[in-house]
Amino acid sequence: MPLERINPEGMYKPNNNIYSQVIKSTGATTVHIAGTVPFDEDANVVGIDDMKMQVLKILDNIRISLAAAGALPSDVVRINVYALNVDDYVTNGAPEVIAFFGDNKPTSTTVQVPRLVHPDWVVEIEATAVLD
Repeated sequence: MPLERINPEGMYKPNNNIYSQVIKSTGATTVHIAGTVPFDEDANVVGIDDMKMQVLKILDNIRISLAAAGALPSDVVRINVYALNVDDYVTNGAPEVIAFFGDNKPTSTTVQVPRLVHPDWVVEIEATAVLD
């Protein structure tokens, strides 16, 4: 098994069981996906001022990136989320991320930032996957 998801005994449990504390990987290939943003194929911003719509577009873009590398969402071991408003992300974006990964929860860090590169982005997500 190239990925083992672990929530160690004697340590606090992940918040609402939405991520894994530790992932042990023995795969041979690592896929690094850049900070992914809510652009459509023509670089138009999707969901201006709408966290849920932006997260859904980002997840779609991550799925496309994973497929280009021969990977699936279940191969993702880590995500980093950069949000302008963490409360908005937790309420409206995180449920979409949880659904996207299902039982294959990656490790995760969420950070509130004062701004992102584009003035209409409210969130950006980067991902790392490991393939056997």
